[in-house]
Amino acid sequence: MTRTLGIVGVGLIGGSVGLAARASGWEVVGVDAPNVLEEAVALGAIDRASTLKEVRGTDLVTLAAPISKTTDIVGDLAPTDALVTDVASAKNAIVREAERRRLRFVGGHPMAGSQLSGVANAKADLFSGARYFLTPTKNTGPDDYREVAAFVREIGATPTAVDPEKHDLLMAALSHLPHLMAAALLKVASDISPEALSFAGPSFRDLTRVGASNPQLWSDILAENAPALGEALAAFAGAMAQLGSEIQDKQKMENRFMAAHEAYDALGGILVEKSGENADIAIPVENRPGVFAEVTTLMGSNDINILDLYVRHSNTERAALVLTLDSKAAPRARSLLAEAGFRSERGG
Repeated sequence: MTRTLGIVGVGLIGGSVGLAARASGWEVVGVDAPNVLEEAVALGAIDRASTLKEVRGTDLVTLAAPISKTTDIVGDLAPTDALVTDVASAKNAIVREAERRRLRFVGGHPMAGSQLSGVANAKADLFSGARYFLTPTKNTGPDDYREVAAFVREIGATPTAVDPEKHDLLMAALSHLPHLMAAALLKVASDISPEALSFAGPSFRDLTRVGASNPQLWSDILAENAPALGEALAAFAGAMAQLGSEIQDKQKMENRFMAAHEAYDALGGILVEKSGENADIAIPVENRPGVFAEVTTLMGSNDINILDLYVRHSNTERAALVLTLDSKAAPRARSLLAEAGFRSERGG
């Protein structure tokens, strides 16, 4: 029996959900503007255009509209017996509205995305290996949670349950606050000197890269998560004030950076198995399609396991792909990279 998925909002995330679900055998119908739906059908992100009325009768509904509209859509969707989830990056208000409307609802937030937008940039493998937060409450039916978690696994992600309020605080600290910090740093530097940004080095560019994010999207997200973001801002302001009072005390500042270093190492311990035997390999690469895949495929085809990776940006034309490998594999990895025409530098 074919399962039917209704997607309300067929943009980058919604389109990617549709592509991944169709690959798993779901029939996918979408609700959006006519021109968006036409493009989504042509790209294979959905089987056909639909209406909110029809979506109420599907097996599962995914709300992937802009976050500022999601709470209203929850109201428009009710009443329905369909199981409903969403992809918004702030959860508390949406979850509470869904409960008020007595929907079978399990809030969701995939930790995957792109600086690009629109269904044309949707990818079937966008969620492959990604963490996918689910935000059940005491009112969530156990079978409903299991069903949404199973769907998350079907599209390639790993479900992780977290309380809606805790989720919003986590996102405020880990994602939303850094965007505000980037905007503030760019303003400070610009106010000091109009040409200041032309002198910026890699560290400043890395810290402020998210300042170039979609303005409309991020104004929506920040407004939706204002209560949790207010708490994170207050904590950050207090930490900065404390640091400001200690700048002339070298020992205190050294202790602060030691604590920061330990916290960063602990973060690495979450991402990779830390044994003291890992090495970072930085590979400068040009900004061209497929270059990251060339490097990772080269490692995988030679049985070299990548424990972690990230991109270190320098400008829009070049970046460095940093791989964390077992240190014993590092010399062979660098030799393979050199043979393939890549320059590399070894870190810690």
